[in-house]
Amino acid sequence: MRKADAATSFSPTMFSHLLAAVQPQLYAFVRGMIGDREQTRDIVQDVFYDAWRAAQSGKPPFDAAYDEQGIRRWLFHAAYCDAASALHRRSLIQWESLNEPDFTQREHLPVVRSFEDEVAERQVMRAALARLTPEESACLLLNVIQGFTAAEIAQIVGISLDACKKRLSRARQHLRAAYDAQHTEGFQEFPS
Repeated sequence: MRKADAATSFSPTMFSHLLAAVQPQLYAFVRGMIGDREQTRDIVQDVFYDAWRAAQSGKPPFDAAYDEQGIRRWLFHAAYCDAASALHRRSLIQWESLNEPDFTQREHLPVVRSFEDEVAERQVMRAALARLTPEESACLLLNVIQGFTAAEIAQIVGISLDACKKRLSRARQHLRAAYDAQHTEGFQEFPS
């Protein structure tokens, strides 16, 4: 297939559907790494701009084969690289909530907590996440929030499968320890 044929096989409509399907997940991932809303929007916009250019030139995975999972991995890899570069330039990591609070879904929660308890819990989790390395947090966010497998994360982050599994295990251990420490500190500071 010629380049022109490959480029035309990925239509603007297909790209719009891709954008609608992946953008919220990509935004949540980058926001979890970066924390800053405006910088997150810029990174996600840049990733989709690069994706559009790759699609127009028919580069894999935006070629005639149309590998949806390959495209998703490509997008998350590009977002990871851009976010890691931004963190490196900033040399300071600030964490915010992994997800925006969704108060419309409260009735589906098994335990209803007060607004104050939810805010306190988010602050404890944010502080615990801030203690992870950027590599650990990226792997954990990709696995827990985005649902990628260890093999897919290894491709996105550019490490071996064994290294990814170790990083995920370490990230869970570090997050658990940091969360427990933050949770305990919070109770000591604010006795009931």
